[in-house]
Amino acid sequence: MNFFMKIFFSTVLIAAVTFSGGSFLLIDFQFRSALSREVTAAYEENDIIRYSINHELETIKDNRASVYSPKLVTDSEEMRKQFIWQVAQSVTINTSKGTIPFRLNNNLYETIFTSSKIGINNNILKEISENNRGYEIIQYDSQYYIHAAGPIAVQNETMYLENFHDITFLFKSRAEQYRIFYYLILAIIGLSGLIMFMVSHWLTKPLSNLSKATKQIADGNFDQRITIKTQDEFGKLSEDFNTMAIKLEQMVEELKDASHRQEDFVGSFAHELKTPLTSMIGYADMLRSKKMETEQIIISSNYIFEEGKRLEALSMKLMDMIVLKKQDLTMKPVDAQAFFNAIQGVMLPVLEKENIEFIVNVEDAILNIEPDLMKTVCINLLDNARKAIDDGGKITFTGKWDLENYLITTQDTGKGMEESELSKITEAFYMVDKSRSRARGGAGLGLAISSEIIKLHGAEMKFQSALRKGTCVVIYLKGAEKFDKN
Repeated sequence: MNFFMKIFFSTVLIAAVTFSGGSFLLIDFQFRSALSREVTAAYEENDIIRYSINHELETIKDNRASVYSPKLVTDSEEMRKQFIWQVAQSVTINTSKGTIPFRLNNNLYETIFTSSKIGINNNILKEISENNRGYEIIQYDSQYYIHAAGPIAVQNETMYLENFHDITFLFKSRAEQYRIFYYLILAIIGLSGLIMFMVSHWLTKPLSNLSKATKQIADGNFDQRITIKTQDEFGKLSEDFNTMAIKLEQMVEELKDASHRQEDFVGSFAHELKTPLTSMIGYADMLRSKKMETEQIIISSNYIFEEGKRLEALSMKLMDMIVLKKQDLTMKPVDAQAFFNAIQGVMLPVLEKENIEFIVNVEDAILNIEPDLMKTVCINLLDNARKAIDDGGKITFTGKWDLENYLITTQDTGKGMEESELSKITEAFYMVDKSRSRARGGAGLGLAISSEIIKLHGAEMKFQSALRKGTCVVIYLKGAEKFDKN
């Protein structure tokens, strides 16, 4: 049974039981109160009959003293009973309900006189004493009576007087009240059921919304939120649910972001390996296939060693930057001439193999950079320039001062690109010519990584390009210092 039905049935049941119990107690209280009044009335009728009998006896005694002498009473018990019967018969008490029926009994509980047609025993007389009175509720011919009894002194003898007080109307009234109550309780149950159905629906609706939202989140829709309409416990629960959903969505996004960063790292690292590996393979091939002088062998071997060490350091730095999102780079002062020469040594074998003229011009300066990462940027730009040239062509790689900034420029005579492409080329995995880039080893990650590295240096990178005229990329470095030859 769901929560809605539990609230509905329990509330209806409570309402029915409470109303039934309260109504029953009220009807019972009213009945008992009325019965108590009728008992008092029955006792009062008993007192009136007793008074009337005694009064009648006194009157006869005064008027017929000779007849009522003790000697006469003693001499004839039968005449005495006859006398008492005549006295009782002369007593008639009328009320709004009619004549009050009564019985007169001697001390042996034998009936001397009765004006009642109610044929019941007088066992009640055995339960009362000469100094108190009592009553019982009896039913006779579908009628209900209060059977009251009490002692009465007649001619120095204790006798017992019984009277019957009709209370049928009390039982009929109670029966009518019960009948009305039964119909009323059915109406109350129906009405309360309807009201509680609506109230239960209103109360459990937030829970239904929470359940639906929870299922949506379980299906992967983490943007689900609950509209808060109240400030009660359900409103607080909805607010807590929204907070949980927000944090859960953030955690999922962080997990996705971490996964993407790991994928980016793998792709980026593979991308960064291509050009240096090509240079290393080129130098190794020269050492293997050509007879070279000792100095040239040392230079070639040194390029292979330096590039191997750089790739080792680069892998850790890329992981810190992409996977771990570390933003604290350690900048080092680097001689611009040595920096450009190192890049020239890496790129030269690749470019010569593709018949591309490589021109390097450098103005002296001390660059404040992270050398491995900035070298990665420059190699990326030069490699992109290489890929943009079909057969032959020229790449110019220069470093020069422009007021307070040091400019690193890469310019090629390749295919170029449309102006609309310039704003997108630093997006991850974006390639201007996808088929061409993949054919030449591109993954669309180089400029995205380069752009991040440039930001970490506090520098700026700008692009200029025209179709069939080539592309020019300028890096504006800050913090460089003039080279002091002294």
